[in-house]
Amino acid sequence: MATARRSRCGVQSIMKEQEVKVLTSVKFSWTINNFSKLSRDQLYSDTFFTGPYPWRIGIYPKRSFRKLGTFVDVHLYPGPPDDVNFPVGGRYANVKLSLVNQLETKSTEVEERENVELNQGDKDNAACSLFIDLTKIHGFLVNDTCIIVAEVSVNDLGVLDHNHPRFFLDFKGLCKIEKEYAEVLEESCSKHPSLIESHRKRKRSQRFTECSFTALGKLLLFLETKKVKDMMSYDACKELQDLWEEVEIRFDDLSWLEPHVQSALTCLEKAAKVEKLKVDVADLEEKSKTLKAEAIAIDADLEKTKKELAMAEEDFDLDDELGYGIP
Repeated sequence: MATARRSRCGVQSIMKEQEVKVLTSVKFSWTINNFSKLSRDQLYSDTFFTGPYPWRIGIYPKRSFRKLGTFVDVHLYPGPPDDVNFPVGGRYANVKLSLVNQLETKSTEVEERENVELNQGDKDNAACSLFIDLTKIHGFLVNDTCIIVAEVSVNDLGVLDHNHPRFFLDFKGLCKIEKEYAEVLEESCSKHPSLIESHRKRKRSQRFTECSFTALGKLLLFLETKKVKDMMSYDACKELQDLWEEVEIRFDDLSWLEPHVQSALTCLEKAAKVEKLKVDVADLEEKSKTLKAEAIAIDADLEKTKKELAMAEEDFDLDDELGYGIP
């Protein structure tokens, strides 16, 4: 699978040193289906971002407290526990966590906190929490579904360091994109302007557009950085397949990209074929050695038998007269 390598020096239009304000607030909704059938003690939402800051919601569906009873325990965490890129110090957030009452909106349970300091040491602690008595959850659980909403605003994000791994750039006036995806997106959109035009015509939300171009950026970066040998595993092929399926539903025309994706996805199949042929070759070589040994043994038996035949023929003349004993 041939992969074109390109020089980066020409892609500069969106990478110039300039002040770029990142998105400072977000509203994230998490719908949990089949709530009564949840088997895990704790469940987490997908990670969402306010600028470079990761967040996620955690819930204990049935948490027991001695003498108090059983509660639905909901928390908003500033950053996944394993996020090594979580920015440190000097930033504050206003947060709001809501467990939606689907029958009476006015009865929605809400917890708000202001000026929550975001520090590396605090990222495992909840920025905001809700506790609902499980016996009083009727309006919050409709058709075995509950809805949790988190709203986060980070104060005075200002300008981020361009070298920061989560530095965000304004991409074509459509959305904010992480720096690592900006270059491959810039080049692809320059060659295929329909990528931009289709999203502008659709008039999708900024969040949808951001997710679309982020997914495309991840896919393009995957294809650019991986080698054929990297695709010799099921996990790599599965990752690429998942990225492709997500991108396919977000963009209208990806005919220019599909052959490259499909070619990469066939690597595992081709590798499996190569491995099978290697096994076949090894088996045939072993069989050939066995047959050659048998042939050598047969040749030896043949030579021995020929010699015995020659000796027997010397003592046995077909032209001798039989006679009857009287001279």
